[in-house]
Parts: sequence; C-alpha cells; structure tokens
Amino acid sequence: MPLSASPRTALVTGADAGLGREIVRLLAAERGTVLLHARTPEAAEQARQQLAGEGRAVDRIVPMGADFTDLGQVAALAQRVAREYPRVDLLVNNAGVFGSPSRAVTGDSHEVTFQVNYLAPYLLTRLLWPALTAKPGSRVINVSSALHRGGRVHWGDVESSKRYSAVAAYAQSKLALNLFTRAVAVRGGADLIAVGVHPGVLATDMVRNYTRDTGRPAAEGAAAILALANGRVEDGAYYEGVAESVPNTLMDDKSSVDRLWKLSARLVGLAA
Repeated sequence: MPLSASPRTALVTGADAGLGREIVRLLAAERGTVLLHARTPEAAEQARQQLAGEGRAVDRIVPMGADFTDLGQVAALAQRVAREYPRVDLLVNNAGVFGSPSRAVTGDSHEVTFQVNYLAPYLLTRLLWPALTAKPGSRVINVSSALHRGGRVHWGDVESSKRYSAVAAYAQSKLALNLFTRAVAVRGGADLIAVGVHPGVLATDMVRNYTRDTGRPAAEGAAAILALANGRVEDGAYYEGVAESVPNTLMDDKSSVDRLWKLSARLVGLAA
C-alpha cells in the first residue's frame, strides 16, 4: 500500500548530516512537515540553516534534539512529537553509531551501540505508536545494514559485557532492528507498515568503519529510502536499496521476534 499523496508529517532521526540530512532534503520538497532530529537542538538547527543556505524550502522543517545515549531524552522527544503532531505518517529510524573500539556504557547502563542503534529507536517507535497508527498506512523505515546477516543476538549477553567486538556489537544491533521491523509489521497490521533497509555503502562518516570503499553519494541512499516510503513494499521485509533481499534467517523465527520484543520492553521499562 503506497502512502497517500496528502501532506504528511515525517520524523527523521540522525538527520543533521549524511544520509539523514539527504532524506530531509528530499522530504522538504514535499508539502508536509519534516521533523529533523539531531543529538542536540543546536545541531538540528544548524542542519536546518545549512539546508536554507542551499536554497531549500525549510519553512516546514522543525529541528528537534535528543541524545540517544539517554533514554530519558528519547522519551521526551517522543512526548514532544506526540503532543505537537498527533499524527505521524513516516518515521525513519536512521540515527546510529558504529561503536567504540572498547566497550562503553550509557548512563542507562546499556552498551552504547545496542542502545543507540536499537533500544532508542525501539522506545521511540513504541511511544509514538498512537501517532503512527492514527491513520492507516503510516510507515516505519528502519535503516539497517547488510552486516546484520553475520550478526547474532546474544540472548544471555545482549549488552556484550562478557565479550565485546565493535563489529559484532554493530551487527547485533542491526539484526535486532530488523527483528523489530518484523515485530512492528505483525503488531501494526494494516495501520502501520514497517520495512528494514540497507541503503548501500555510502560516503558518510560511518563508511570508514567497515570498508576502504569511499562509498556512493548519500543522496542515492536517501532516494532509495524515499522510494520505499512512497511506493509499494512488502510489510516486514528487508531491502537493499529498493530491492527486497534475503535477511538473516532469524527474522523468520517468530519465537525470536517475540522474545526480543519482550526483552526490549523490559530493558526500556515498557509493558510488552
């Protein structure tokens, strides 16, 4: 089911640079409202001003700040969005980190990569559920990575406290995000459509962590995401660019999808 052509409200996380800003750039050409999230309100406003300096129409771009290493700020962001925009038509969970060489922990006592890449978007999406389901056909697009295929969910140690690797932590976080995609699709029914997407190896700050390739322009990845936001998609599927692709087989394991949903709810303090 494609989204309606009527003006929509879209929230893009991690949108002050790279892929996120390119997504906002494309959405700004539409008639709707774009909520531009960054780690701080200042960074979000700076990104908005940069787009304005490039001649982009920014009257409908609203800067918002929240540090995803602080789940309290994530909850506050969701509360503000829900209060000011009771209907959200598109949520792009783009914010992410690759992880530090050595294990780091947030003030919420979670491993940084797992929290920023997975628990924060999980919490944000859950708290925005009423706004996202206010009108049938809204979409959640989770920006994943092809590296999720080599990932595992370490059920006894999702926080990587016993054994840490930056690559393994990143792969697990993106696999978790894909399992969440499947869970949202199941629980959202026709009211909420969810897809995961690997936008490609892009020329962003992230690329140096896993390849020597300089990457393709971030605008190409943004165009793929907008195509998924506007076109027909398979609910709960994983895409690489605009092509549906084969994900980690764990995505087809209903018990694992349910188990992660319940574990995540407990970790962020929500009812399952």
